[in-house]
Amino acid sequence: MIGMMTVDTLTLQVMNTEFYLAIAKSNKTNWKEKAEKWLRYVAQEWSRFGTNNELWQLNNLEIGQTLQLSDDLYDCLVQANDYYLRTNGLFSPYLKLQLEQHGYNQSFPFTSIEKEAMYNQSIIAGNPFRFLSNQQVMKIAQQEIDLGGFAKGYAIEKLAQWLEAEIAPEYGLIDGGGDMKMWSSGEKIWTIGVADPYDVDKEISSIKMASGAIATSNRIYRSWTQGENRKHHLLNGQTGNVAITDVIQATVVTSSLCDAEVGAKLCFLVDETKQQQWLEAICDRSARFIVKENQAGYWAMTGEKVC
Repeated sequence: MIGMMTVDTLTLQVMNTEFYLAIAKSNKTNWKEKAEKWLRYVAQEWSRFGTNNELWQLNNLEIGQTLQLSDDLYDCLVQANDYYLRTNGLFSPYLKLQLEQHGYNQSFPFTSIEKEAMYNQSIIAGNPFRFLSNQQVMKIAQQEIDLGGFAKGYAIEKLAQWLEAEIAPEYGLIDGGGDMKMWSSGEKIWTIGVADPYDVDKEISSIKMASGAIATSNRIYRSWTQGENRKHHLLNGQTGNVAITDVIQATVVTSSLCDAEVGAKLCFLVDETKQQQWLEAICDRSARFIVKENQAGYWAMTGEKVC
């Protein structure tokens, strides 16, 4: 991918994901330590599976209580809440309880849950947290936060901004399990493959770009059986129910990884016309590669008519 250019790389396993970082060679040698420290901090403090971490403290507030968060977690939550509002709740960071009720109460990999949980749809409540000044957050409804892939996208994007500004302005790439952010001053053009949803070692398409972001979601990798029902991790934020769709995998390409993360999830929740409208509203340019059941994958761009 990088050819004969001088490059420095880092590979690590964190957030249940293999991360690969590649940047132009720099005389600043401590970037790897700082990058790893940041990613491991996010994995430890923002995971819903942790106990006594920062997110756990927020989720365990009583209604009416407040907590002062770190600057980064507060900023991540404010951004996630903004997407929640802009999508009318279809994308939601407030689905921890619903995911657990569907059986997603442990870190992957797992394949089955014995018992179907009782599901109380009434726990879906609008705007369950209020964001106050000075990084204070108040809990106002009995719901809990799961940042999931959005936290990973935020972490990658923030790390990429630092690397580009301070370490390697020439070019760089961060790949966190298929969610990517890349930049280039113009000399480097990246060729990014789109993996087959059934075989991650096989590519079914590719795209060339100098700078931008790519996020991919699919409903096969994080799926399981609960009782006799097949479940996956992509829920409708308005209902708390598993998304019912013929979309197997969605890859969204934009300038912002957070935009791409949310856009990829919406591909499972709304029809193609609404996908187009949403992406055109937030992005100057974007593209998406959709794979549906029993169909070849196809590209769609913003500005195109979707039939």
